[in-house]
Amino acid sequence: MNYEELIPKIAEWAHERKIDEADPRVEFMKMAEELGELSAAYNKKNHAKLVDSIGDLQIALLIFCRLVGVDHKEALNAAYQEIAHRTGITTPDGVFIKKSDIEKEN
Repeated sequence: MNYEELIPKIAEWAHERKIDEADPRVEFMKMAEELGELSAAYNKKNHAKLVDSIGDLQIALLIFCRLVGVDHKEALNAAYQEIAHRTGITTPDGVFIKKSDIEKEN
């Protein structure tokens, strides 16, 4: 099943369980829980759990988006448009520092 086919399936799954009527704070806490599980899987180098946790986090985020009235595709597009032409430097350990942040320091 491709990504576009999964989105309505996830919405249907959430609707059948009335999660789509829940308090958004509950789903927000679920995202935090899933992020913790993702961190543990990464730290323990457990690839199967890493894959599971990434999927669970994405599902929780999609449900959260519906609960708070945010179109996830629109949010992703807006974020990309913001970073698309961003310049800066990447440190040897992989941290990207925006040019504007570097200029603030000087």
